[in-house]
Amino acid sequence: MTYTEGRAISSSQRTALPSHAFLYKAAAVSVLLLSGSLTAEAGTCDPAKCVFPACVCPSVSPPKGLDPKTVPQFFTLTFDDAIQSQTVTPVAQIMSPHKNPSGCPIKATWFAQIMYSDFALIQQWYAAGNEVADHTMTHPSNPPAAEIIGNRKAINAFSGIPFAKLNGFRAPNLNYSKGTFDTLAQEKFLYDSSTNAVTENAYWPYTLDFGLANDCWTGICNEAIAAPGMWEIPMHAIMNGAEPYSMDPQLFAPAGTIAGLLKDNFNRHYQGTRQPFGIYLHPVHIKEAGAMYNEFFTWAAAQKDVWFVTNQQLLEWMKNPVPASELAAQEYMKCNMPAVGKEICNGLDDTKAGAIDKGLLEVCNFPDGPWSTCYGCPKTKPTPEDPVPERVVAAGTAGARTPVAASCAMEWWDPVAAQCLCSNSTCAFTDIATTTTPVTGTPTPKPGNGNGNAAIQLTGSWASMGLVAAVAAGLAQLL
Repeated sequence: MTYTEGRAISSSQRTALPSHAFLYKAAAVSVLLLSGSLTAEAGTCDPAKCVFPACVCPSVSPPKGLDPKTVPQFFTLTFDDAIQSQTVTPVAQIMSPHKNPSGCPIKATWFAQIMYSDFALIQQWYAAGNEVADHTMTHPSNPPAAEIIGNRKAINAFSGIPFAKLNGFRAPNLNYSKGTFDTLAQEKFLYDSSTNAVTENAYWPYTLDFGLANDCWTGICNEAIAAPGMWEIPMHAIMNGAEPYSMDPQLFAPAGTIAGLLKDNFNRHYQGTRQPFGIYLHPVHIKEAGAMYNEFFTWAAAQKDVWFVTNQQLLEWMKNPVPASELAAQEYMKCNMPAVGKEICNGLDDTKAGAIDKGLLEVCNFPDGPWSTCYGCPKTKPTPEDPVPERVVAAGTAGARTPVAASCAMEWWDPVAAQCLCSNSTCAFTDIATTTTPVTGTPTPKPGNGNGNAAIQLTGSWASMGLVAAVAAGLAQLL
């Protein structure tokens, strides 16, 4: 079963449209918004009280007064909804051929729900050096707090990803309220990325100390949203004249037309003040558009100083902006692969035998579909009311899987032996951008560090059942 969002437009685009238009196209209300009929002023950010980097005001210019010609052109590629074999496959096909200027494979952010997802594939996406962010458990619009909190708990428990790295959020159907931001602030999320931006408010990421500055026509910007230090990463629309396309632009017009729009919009950013350029996709809708995206990514990557990054990497740069010439040297931009030496259940092909976690995954069977995990099957499926049910094999008994220790990074943790294979004297990494020789003596990774191998493979319950074996066999191996 495959799941996708029922609507890929923002709350600013809600109106009575035919079903095909209602699903994806920014139409009547957006046109009014752009013409000024439904505009509303955002709250004023006081530069005297907003002290960088703890607070950043909305701006179309780079932070710290940097010359746009000297800063990187960030490209944020994001995906929404379930992480399963049917959705990982098209994502791998448009990501695997491309590299950043450093030689590292490109990175992306996936706003993952747990409904219809395979927890082992969520772990593999993260272990590959990409970002996993929160998209609620069951994908409701204007989600209650339990959906947001439960999704984070379940992914942590059954995919092993530390809470510290599960710190981004996108609202299902881009439908949010003040209560959504109150929950995010209460749970200490790093950022939200649910608001749309058109040309005049295509801001760089900013903090919510003074409230929202996007989607203001709804009145949300006038509500008392107080989330000091939490970031908003606006979703920059692909503009077709005065008409904005939010998500899945390939659905709006023939590939040739969309390819031209993508280049025009990219150049508007690149030749202007270099706000991050974004493509926001539902993987189940990529289909034959994969060739177009591969061609566009190749074209974009050929421009000077263009970097495909996760949202977390973008925010690391925002906190300490450096010229493009210094970006490759930043720790968060490196692509080091743990050299573990034996196959452990960690989302990586540690022995380079051609299969991730071979023979180590547990398959959990439930009426709405099976999924795999390294960390023990629960007795019942996770729900917002009980996101981390009791395991079938209880902790402390024979055969139990041990959660990642707080003192160990997930990629180094063996949940079967309950052992961390990394210490100050034993850590070894391979920099896959430059060498295949392990580099020893690297400092112990802090808990939650994602030193992944940036390769995307398929394994786990879906692949083991043969649903995508033929496709998986043809995926490019980046190691």
